[in-house]
Amino acid sequence: MSTRPSAGRYALLVATGEYADPSLDRLRAPQQDVTRLAAVLADPAIGDFTVRTLSDAPEREVRAAIEDLLTDRSDSDLVLLYFSCHGIVDPYHRLYFAASDTVRTRPASTAISRSFVNEQFEACRASAKVLILDCCFAGAFAEGFKSAPQGALDCQVGRGYVVLSACDSYEYAFESDELVASAPRGSIFTDVLIEGLVTGDADLDGDGLVGVDELFRYVHDGVVRRRPEQQPKYSAYNAEPHIYLATVPPVAAVPAPTAVTGPSKVGGPPAVTSYNQHQAIVARGFRVGAELVRRTYGPFGRRMLVEDERGGLHEVADASGIVRLLAGGDTRDRLGSGYLRELVEGIRHRVGDGATTGVVLAQSMLDSASDALRAGANPVALRRGISAAVADVAIELAGLAVPVRTRAELRALATIAAGDELVGDLVAEAVDRVGRDGVIRVEASNLFGLELELTEGMSLRAGHVSPAFVTDQEEGEAVLDEPYLLLVDDRISGAEELLPLLTAVQREGRPLAVFAHEIRDTALGVLVLEKKARRLLSPVAVALPWPAGQRTEALADLAALTGATVVGGGSGPRLADATPDVLGRARRVVTTRSEAVVLAGPDTAEPIVRRYRPPRNEPGPGDATGPVSAERMSRVVGGVAVIKVGEVTVEQRQVRRRQIDHAVRNAKTAAEWGVVAGGGAALLGVHRRLAGRSTAPVPRQRGDDEALGYALVVDALPAPFEELLRSAGRDPTGVPEDLAYRGPGVTFDVVGGRYVVARDAGIIDAAATVREAVTAAAGIVTRYLMLG
Repeated sequence: MSTRPSAGRYALLVATGEYADPSLDRLRAPQQDVTRLAAVLADPAIGDFTVRTLSDAPEREVRAAIEDLLTDRSDSDLVLLYFSCHGIVDPYHRLYFAASDTVRTRPASTAISRSFVNEQFEACRASAKVLILDCCFAGAFAEGFKSAPQGALDCQVGRGYVVLSACDSYEYAFESDELVASAPRGSIFTDVLIEGLVTGDADLDGDGLVGVDELFRYVHDGVVRRRPEQQPKYSAYNAEPHIYLATVPPVAAVPAPTAVTGPSKVGGPPAVTSYNQHQAIVARGFRVGAELVRRTYGPFGRRMLVEDERGGLHEVADASGIVRLLAGGDTRDRLGSGYLRELVEGIRHRVGDGATTGVVLAQSMLDSASDALRAGANPVALRRGISAAVADVAIELAGLAVPVRTRAELRALATIAAGDELVGDLVAEAVDRVGRDGVIRVEASNLFGLELELTEGMSLRAGHVSPAFVTDQEEGEAVLDEPYLLLVDDRISGAEELLPLLTAVQREGRPLAVFAHEIRDTALGVLVLEKKARRLLSPVAVALPWPAGQRTEALADLAALTGATVVGGGSGPRLADATPDVLGRARRVVTTRSEAVVLAGPDTAEPIVRRYRPPRNEPGPGDATGPVSAERMSRVVGGVAVIKVGEVTVEQRQVRRRQIDHAVRNAKTAAEWGVVAGGGAALLGVHRRLAGRSTAPVPRQRGDDEALGYALVVDALPAPFEELLRSAGRDPTGVPEDLAYRGPGVTFDVVGGRYVVARDAGIIDAAATVREAVTAAAGIVTRYLMLG
């Protein structure tokens, strides 16, 4: 292997993502790319550069730093200057690099000109000079250069002046340069460059060294493969071939530590890392979407412009809307965005609110997990520690939870989840009327606005047996209006048993819902066929695979609600002998994969009311027939609230429906599991209680990776509160520690800027929502840890 001769190696990395001029879009790529590249170049096992970074600096400071880099260099030195920023060209196609105080229309006096940088490079005495430009129109820098390689002896440091550009003189370095949320994605050019240096894959001739010419060929192929419209450029002036930027590390693992002071700077050989390229891809894609979601957080959350896959722009103010639209420009970002979408939609589906809190927690945990992997931590041990921490957080939150006392508290929770006071009022009333076990449905209305209607009905923890029955693909529901119901306390496998009843229902032109112990074989096939052939309007089959006694009770309750006669089971007629008289009727049946809701019609509701709500002084079900299980009582007595929604368009109605669904889930979980102080205060209290258990020795010793996993969960708990303060324009330092010692019922009102009693101020969260945010965030991180 060739040995790189000793020489001074100096690098300046300039990142500008924030601009005072509103016509220059904010970029998120520069800061993250410069941080990662600095770690690679500073690593003594790879770049061995003395690195200085400059972030979001004004034009004057950037000029001074460039002059410092290039002045007083010796003849044996190698210097490297990297720009990640906006590139600007004037009407004469002269190139400028934007600084934080650049005025787009006055680049000559407020930006760093190409001529300034070029003059400084030409005056520098260093033998090898490398300029790397990751900005729009970067190829314009080297117009007029001519590649003139000179001879050089092997093992000598090559001489010359080389420019690597992310694109040619008329291209953008990013897919878009507009003020939309999808524009400032991570740079493909820098990402591929770092990948080539860290993995050693850019060592094309296998000599253990990465030359600048090899690196360019590797980067060019990688960028063009991922984004064909972007063409990196290589230009050289009196350059020799042996300008070596890196040594192939002994263990070419993956993206380097996120900071120059990472594990690689500690004396001795680099730690064997378990961090891999797949994890780097997921982490980057997750971060792209998480950054958008975080900015919508709290009472001062912003509305984001998000670009969908077809290029349309949408104004979105919540996590669910962002993840439904988000489409990463780099196809590799879509995997990480998928993790984010799964996290947000999972939390929303289970508890209705807390998705943004989950994203903030997950990002914090993900960053810590990545650092731990880079330092050589074992992912399986980290996973065990994470699981232990999540269990302890759940216990602590349960201890802090207090019951919901008033409708006003339900209203506050529902309003937060829906982002709409009118929805909050209506949902609080609905939950208060039907109880935590009641069913709340949302239906379309022909009248504008929202309307609450109470009706008889019941729900079953059983769903349709095949996706072929689904009528609403977006919600995954089979919705049957005015259906007949066939209740069978037995298995159905033969189509011939169903045919007489199917023929009778076809003549009526109404849907059929079949509830049975099991529906399979040709019986299931004929129902699916009827659905596809549209001979039978929207059939559905629901299986009740429960113990015989539980199934018999459920079918009896359905029969009382719908006026049906249960077939089979030893006491009813055989299915083969059944006539249409056994069929029941309902106003509506709605099924999902795991639930079935039956709304009673006006002529069938009375029997179940008398059965489970006897008039005063008459015996109840527990008196006449023995104890009735809590599950059975909740199934039939809770009632059904129907919230009717009238909007101009289907899309508006769907948005309103999602608002209500989220609010309902959040209010019902609060009614069941209680509430805790909101605004991140509960998690701060849990952090204080658990922090003493999460201390891992530093530096790491054998066997403490599990403690490290525990710590990364506990250390993330203050993140939501700190994010709320930042979104309100407040300094998070100091407040979290102070709040943690003020008691479990106190929180900080970021709007008023004062400490308040959480319940009196209405700043509360459902305990189950907070617990789900932590659990779901940790679940995403453990999945990420196990990527190979």
